[in-house]
Amino acid sequence: MHRATRWPSGHFFWAYSGRPEFEGRAASFLAEGQVRGERQIVITDDPRRSLWPRDLLLSGDLLVLSTVEAYGPTRIVDPATLSAAFEAQLADALHLGYTGLRVAGDNTSLAEGPDRLAAWLDWEARADLLMQARPITGLCAFDLSRIGRHALRALLGSHSVAIRSR
Repeated sequence: MHRATRWPSGHFFWAYSGRPEFEGRAASFLAEGQVRGERQIVITDDPRRSLWPRDLLLSGDLLVLSTVEAYGPTRIVDPATLSAAFEAQLADALHLGYTGLRVAGDNTSLAEGPDRLAAWLDWEARADLLMQARPITGLCAFDLSRIGRHALRALLGSHSVAIRSR
């Protein structure tokens, strides 16, 4: 895992180029969670668990989930169901002694196509309120090679902070 780089808390939008860029930035983002005592979660379409520190996986400090595991096979999310799922993850984390949740998600496939995008934007509005009220920090990442300009603008507008690629 990369060294922490003083990430703030909040709900972040980030458009990236290529899987290596996502994995590097996600590792930095999650490392900050380790420093803060947060349970870390990374969600991608193809979660390569072998990329992440084995000790964090074995201890449960880091959960690596596929998009299907986290959001279901259709990838059309229901905001109320998803909110309840994140509240349950947070309750579990707090019960285990973590200070909160830190989630890095490659959400590209969740915003592909008009139906998925509309559902995802509804979730983003709810997620933003959830992260303001609860100890959850989220990095919502979208691959520039797979998301159109219209979708990117809509997604950017649904986050309180945008992160620039380096």
